[in-house]
Amino acid sequence: MQKSHRDYLNKTFLEELNYKIWVTKGCRFNASMRLVKTGKLSNLAINMISVYLTIAGLLTVYNINSNIIDDNLLAYLITSLSILALVFGQIENSKNYSLKAKEFHNCGLELSEVYNKLRIFKTLEENPTQESRIKFTEEISNSYQRVLEKYDNHLPIDNNIFKTKTAEYHNLGKVEIVRYKLDYYFYTYFLYHVLIIVPAIFIVLLIIYRK
Repeated sequence: MQKSHRDYLNKTFLEELNYKIWVTKGCRFNASMRLVKTGKLSNLAINMISVYLTIAGLLTVYNINSNIIDDNLLAYLITSLSILALVFGQIENSKNYSLKAKEFHNCGLELSEVYNKLRIFKTLEENPTQESRIKFTEEISNSYQRVLEKYDNHLPIDNNIFKTKTAEYHNLGKVEIVRYKLDYYFYTYFLYHVLIIVPAIFIVLLIIYRK
Protein backbone atom coordinates (compact mmCIF):
# COMPACT_ATOMS: atom_id res chain seq x y z
CA MET A 1 0.00 0.00 0.00
CA GLN A 2 1.32 3.44 -0.95
CA LYS A 3 2.30 5.63 1.97
CA SER A 4 0.69 9.05 2.32
CA HIS A 5 1.44 12.16 4.37
CA ARG A 6 -1.99 11.73 5.97
CA ASP A 7 -1.11 8.34 7.44
CA TYR A 8 0.43 9.89 10.55
CA LEU A 9 -3.02 11.20 11.57
CA ASN A 10 -4.14 7.62 12.12
CA LYS A 11 -1.09 6.74 14.23
CA THR A 12 0.44 7.88 17.52
CA PHE A 13 1.52 11.39 18.46
CA LEU A 14 5.13 10.24 18.12
CA GLU A 15 4.45 9.40 14.46
CA GLU A 16 2.87 12.82 14.03
CA LEU A 17 5.95 14.45 15.54
CA ASN A 18 8.12 12.40 13.20
CA TYR A 19 6.27 13.81 10.20
CA LYS A 20 6.18 17.40 11.48
CA ILE A 21 9.87 17.55 12.32
CA TRP A 22 10.80 15.94 9.00
CA VAL A 23 8.73 18.46 7.04
CA THR A 24 9.80 21.50 9.06
CA LYS A 25 13.45 20.51 8.77
CA GLY A 26 13.14 20.26 5.01
CA CYS A 27 11.29 23.58 4.78
CA ARG A 28 13.91 25.40 6.84
CA PHE A 29 16.72 24.11 4.63
CA ASN A 30 14.69 25.14 1.57
CA ALA A 31 14.23 28.61 3.07
CA SER A 32 17.97 28.88 3.64
CA MET A 33 18.74 27.85 0.05
CA ARG A 34 16.10 30.25 -1.28
CA LEU A 35 17.58 33.20 0.62
CA VAL A 36 21.14 32.34 -0.46
CA LYS A 37 20.09 32.28 -4.11
CA THR A 38 17.97 35.42 -3.70
CA GLY A 39 20.86 37.25 -2.05
CA LYS A 40 23.20 36.37 -4.92
CA LEU A 41 20.65 37.44 -7.52
CA SER A 42 19.96 40.64 -5.59
CA ASN A 43 23.65 41.59 -5.54
CA LEU A 44 23.99 40.73 -9.22
CA ALA A 45 20.92 42.79 -10.14
CA ILE A 46 22.14 45.82 -8.17
CA ASN A 47 25.59 45.63 -9.77
CA MET A 48 24.17 45.14 -13.26
CA ILE A 49 21.82 48.11 -12.84
CA SER A 50 24.82 50.27 -11.97
CA VAL A 51 26.62 49.01 -15.07
CA TYR A 52 23.58 49.67 -17.27
CA LEU A 53 23.19 53.21 -15.95
CA THR A 54 26.86 53.91 -16.64
CA ILE A 55 26.56 52.55 -20.18
CA ALA A 56 23.40 54.56 -20.79
CA GLY A 57 25.16 57.71 -19.58
CA LEU A 58 28.04 57.09 -21.98
CA LEU A 59 25.59 57.07 -24.89
CA THR A 60 25.12 60.82 -24.48
CA VAL A 61 28.79 61.49 -23.68
CA TYR A 62 29.93 59.91 -26.94
CA ASN A 63 27.02 61.36 -28.93
CA ILE A 64 25.48 58.00 -29.67
CA ASN A 65 22.06 59.51 -30.26
CA SER A 66 18.99 57.41 -30.73
CA ASN A 67 15.90 57.55 -32.87
CA ILE A 68 13.96 56.10 -29.98
CA ILE A 69 14.67 58.75 -27.35
CA ASP A 70 16.35 62.19 -27.33
CA ASP A 71 19.34 63.13 -25.20
CA ASN A 72 17.49 65.32 -22.70
CA LEU A 73 14.89 62.69 -21.98
CA LEU A 74 17.58 60.01 -21.76
CA ALA A 75 19.53 62.10 -19.24
CA TYR A 76 16.38 62.63 -17.18
CA LEU A 77 15.61 58.92 -17.21
CA ILE A 78 19.16 58.04 -16.19
CA THR A 79 19.01 60.45 -13.24
CA SER A 80 15.60 59.16 -12.13
CA LEU A 81 16.63 55.53 -12.48
CA SER A 82 19.84 56.21 -10.55
CA ILE A 83 17.77 57.44 -7.61
CA LEU A 84 15.45 54.44 -7.86
CA ALA A 85 18.45 52.11 -8.07
CA LEU A 86 19.93 53.68 -4.92
CA VAL A 87 16.67 53.23 -3.00
CA PHE A 88 16.24 49.69 -4.34
CA GLY A 89 19.78 48.82 -3.28
CA GLN A 90 19.19 50.11 0.24
CA ILE A 91 15.96 48.16 0.54
CA GLU A 92 17.61 44.96 -0.69
CA ASN A 93 20.61 45.35 1.61
CA SER A 94 18.31 45.86 4.59
CA LYS A 95 16.77 42.42 4.02
CA ASN A 96 19.94 40.67 5.24
CA TYR A 97 19.54 37.63 3.03
CA SER A 98 22.82 36.03 4.17
CA LEU A 99 22.04 36.41 7.87
CA LYS A 100 18.52 35.04 7.53
CA ALA A 101 19.76 32.17 5.34
CA LYS A 102 22.27 31.22 8.03
CA GLU A 103 19.58 31.32 10.72
CA PHE A 104 17.30 29.03 8.73
CA HIS A 105 20.24 26.69 8.07
CA ASN A 106 21.05 26.58 11.79
CA CYS A 107 17.40 25.89 12.52
CA GLY A 108 17.46 23.01 10.05
CA LEU A 109 20.57 21.59 11.72
CA GLU A 110 18.96 21.74 15.17
CA LEU A 111 15.82 20.09 13.85
CA SER A 112 17.98 17.41 12.22
CA GLU A 113 19.47 16.64 15.63
CA VAL A 114 15.99 16.32 17.16
CA TYR A 115 14.82 14.23 14.21
CA ASN A 116 17.81 11.90 14.47
CA LYS A 117 17.09 11.28 18.15
CA LEU A 118 13.52 10.39 17.28
CA ARG A 119 14.61 8.04 14.48
CA ILE A 120 17.15 6.35 16.74
CA PHE A 121 14.49 5.75 19.38
CA LYS A 122 12.03 4.35 16.84
CA THR A 123 14.63 2.18 15.13
CA LEU A 124 16.84 0.92 17.96
CA GLU A 125 14.68 0.96 21.07
CA GLU A 126 13.36 -2.56 21.51
CA ASN A 127 9.97 -2.97 23.15
CA PRO A 128 9.88 0.36 24.99
CA THR A 129 7.48 0.58 27.92
CA GLN A 130 4.49 2.87 27.74
CA GLU A 131 6.05 5.10 30.36
CA SER A 132 9.36 5.46 28.51
CA ARG A 133 7.54 6.11 25.25
CA ILE A 134 5.44 8.87 26.82
CA LYS A 135 8.50 10.43 28.47
CA PHE A 136 10.49 10.37 25.24
CA THR A 137 7.59 11.82 23.24
CA GLU A 138 7.27 14.70 25.69
CA GLU A 139 11.01 15.38 25.51
CA ILE A 140 11.03 15.38 21.71
CA SER A 141 7.92 17.57 21.57
CA ASN A 142 9.48 20.10 23.96
CA SER A 143 12.76 20.10 22.04
CA TYR A 144 10.92 20.65 18.77
CA GLN A 145 8.92 23.52 20.28
CA ARG A 146 12.03 25.20 21.71
CA VAL A 147 13.73 25.15 18.31
CA LEU A 148 10.67 26.68 16.65
CA GLU A 149 10.52 29.45 19.24
CA LYS A 150 14.13 30.49 18.51
CA TYR A 151 13.67 31.21 14.82
CA ASP A 152 11.32 32.94 12.40
CA ASN A 153 8.88 30.80 10.49
CA HIS A 154 9.51 29.87 6.87
CA LEU A 155 7.21 30.95 4.03
CA PRO A 156 4.42 28.80 2.55
CA ILE A 157 6.38 28.57 -0.72
CA ASP A 158 9.17 26.78 1.17
CA ASN A 159 6.65 24.19 2.26
CA ASN A 160 5.25 23.91 -1.26
CA ILE A 161 8.66 23.40 -2.83
CA PHE A 162 9.40 20.72 -0.23
CA LYS A 163 6.24 18.94 -1.30
CA THR A 164 7.39 18.99 -4.94
CA LYS A 165 10.56 17.19 -3.84
CA THR A 166 8.44 14.54 -2.12
CA ALA A 167 5.60 14.67 -4.64
CA GLU A 168 4.71 10.98 -4.53
CA TYR A 169 4.50 10.90 -0.75
CA HIS A 170 2.38 14.07 -0.69
CA ASN A 171 0.15 12.88 -3.54
CA LEU A 172 0.92 15.83 -5.80
CA GLY A 173 -0.13 15.72 -9.42
CA LYS A 174 1.94 17.17 -12.26
CA VAL A 175 -0.26 20.26 -12.46
CA GLU A 176 0.27 21.04 -8.77
CA ILE A 177 4.01 20.49 -9.08
CA VAL A 178 4.26 22.90 -12.01
CA ARG A 179 2.06 25.47 -10.24
CA TYR A 180 4.13 25.33 -7.05
CA LYS A 181 7.38 25.70 -9.00
CA LEU A 182 6.03 28.62 -11.01
CA ASP A 183 4.80 30.33 -7.83
CA TYR A 184 8.23 29.78 -6.32
CA TYR A 185 10.00 31.24 -9.36
CA PHE A 186 7.81 34.34 -9.65
CA TYR A 187 8.02 35.05 -5.91
CA THR A 188 11.77 34.46 -5.63
CA TYR A 189 13.64 35.09 -8.89
CA PHE A 190 11.40 36.78 -11.47
CA LEU A 191 11.99 40.41 -10.43
CA TYR A 192 15.77 40.03 -10.45
CA HIS A 193 15.80 38.33 -13.83
CA VAL A 194 13.73 41.21 -15.21
CA LEU A 195 16.13 43.78 -13.73
CA ILE A 196 19.12 41.95 -15.21
CA ILE A 197 17.74 41.21 -18.68
CA VAL A 198 15.31 44.00 -19.65
CA PRO A 199 17.70 46.99 -19.26
CA ALA A 200 20.29 45.16 -21.39
CA ILE A 201 17.73 44.71 -24.16
CA PHE A 202 16.77 48.39 -23.92
CA ILE A 203 20.39 49.56 -24.20
CA VAL A 204 21.01 47.29 -27.18
CA LEU A 205 17.95 48.80 -28.90
CA LEU A 206 19.27 52.32 -28.23
CA ILE A 207 22.56 51.43 -29.88
CA ILE A 208 21.04 49.57 -32.84
CA TYR A 209 18.64 52.37 -33.71
CA ARG A 210 21.17 55.20 -33.31
CA LYS A 211 21.24 57.87 -35.96
